[in-house]
Amino acid sequence: MSASREKKQRQGSGPSEKALQASQKQAAYKRKVRTYTGIGIVVVVLVAALLIWNSGFFQGRALAATVGDTQLSAAELSYYYYNERYMYAAYGMIDTSLPDDEQIYNEEEGTTYHDYFLEQALLAAQSDQSLYDAAIQDGYTQEDIQEDLDASIASARTSASNSGYSYRSYLVSRYGKLMSPSIYERLLAKSLLANLYTQDKTQEFYDSYTTEELEAYYQEHADEFDEFVYSYLSFTPETEESTEQEEQTEEQTEEQTEAELEAALAAAQEQAQAALAAYEQGTEVADLIEQFSPAASSDHTTVTGSSSISEAYRDELLELGENQGAVVENGDEGYYLVIFHSRGRNEDLTADVRHILVRAETGTDEEGNVTEPSDETWEVALAEAEDILAQYEAGELTAEAFGALANEYSDDTGSNTTGGLYEAVARTDSYVQEFLDWIFEDGRQAGDTGIVRHEGDVESSGSYWGYHIMYFQDWNEAEWILDVRNTMSQEDFTALQDGLLEDDAYATSVADGAKYLGA
Repeated sequence: MSASREKKQRQGSGPSEKALQASQKQAAYKRKVRTYTGIGIVVVVLVAALLIWNSGFFQGRALAATVGDTQLSAAELSYYYYNERYMYAAYGMIDTSLPDDEQIYNEEEGTTYHDYFLEQALLAAQSDQSLYDAAIQDGYTQEDIQEDLDASIASARTSASNSGYSYRSYLVSRYGKLMSPSIYERLLAKSLLANLYTQDKTQEFYDSYTTEELEAYYQEHADEFDEFVYSYLSFTPETEESTEQEEQTEEQTEEQTEAELEAALAAAQEQAQAALAAYEQGTEVADLIEQFSPAASSDHTTVTGSSSISEAYRDELLELGENQGAVVENGDEGYYLVIFHSRGRNEDLTADVRHILVRAETGTDEEGNVTEPSDETWEVALAEAEDILAQYEAGELTAEAFGALANEYSDDTGSNTTGGLYEAVARTDSYVQEFLDWIFEDGRQAGDTGIVRHEGDVESSGSYWGYHIMYFQDWNEAEWILDVRNTMSQEDFTALQDGLLEDDAYATSVADGAKYLGA
């Protein structure tokens, strides 16, 4: 056999041992590469899933509740949940470093803050959904609230910017990690439309009542609306601790304490009776207070509604005639002298007024604190106010003309889009005193104008300095009528909403996704 033929035979008989070993090593390497590649892919998938989970992507889409036929995801329910939670967190009433379900809200019932916020969130969602549906049925559309919606979104964006947040991050800080801009804006629009419907229906009820209906309701509920004027003096028992108690038995000590209390109560009753006798002989209440130095007292206090009177003496007080007095026992707390002066509905008229606010610019000190306006800035503000009033006096001298100037010049954001109008202003309302003093000055008539100066307070964050250009539009109804209108309209609207919720049309239920809220 030739050498070349022998070589061919060896080649055809299979791989050599060396080649076989090399082939086996290469196969093992390929298996190892495939194994590590598979593990790497699994790790990447797990890391991605973990990141997505931590972002709230899955939790936010989990079903958290149903309101009637409407399903709410955890992200959607968080809008209502964190609205209820906000004040508790802002004022430190809950520990925001702990989950809400680890903090007890009611120890007797064993409920947590998560339970409470969730319950309130469901009620808010139920109210919004039912009123929103009613509004849509009555022909309301988003166009009706678009301006308010845009303003609210712009305000949130401004707050985010001022706080150094992006818009999305700001919403997450306010409503939890599940919130997104699209969900926030959609639910905000729903809430605004529900609120608009509420306002419109309440106003519709408010304006609908006749004089006869108002009078009839008052007569039936006079105790709720009348003003009560009365005085009281409180006489409490004064006891002295015995220095011999260490040498006495527990029974002796208890008997002595009871005897001391009984004697002190008798002394308090004697003082109250003496004060009553002095009053019946003509002593004024102020003089009684000075003479007898009661533990507590009030001279001619005025409250609205009998429920505002202390239960300790309410029944006895209301049985008295005008300017009559009586001594009332208050258990171991002592005795009251109560004096009934009068009751009746408040017939004071309210007023419709317009105003234009011209602010006087304030300054700041070296520490950045607000300082009062300078004489120069006061003069600038007054000159501007006088110029605006002169423009009015040179024109048509109508409420509408004054309102146009208010919309153009007023610094009061609460009325500079409504012609500077405030309706049904009462003497007891919380406007600045100079504002009220001008309105209720004797002889005030429709069409009167004037300028009043208001000086703010550097200690108050909401304070302002400036001039009010006043326009008295007309007198409105008496205070008792407005109180009755408000009460009746609230009752009627509540009845309307109760009707929407009849037959469990908006029944609520909680789903598993609610656990992600407040965690």
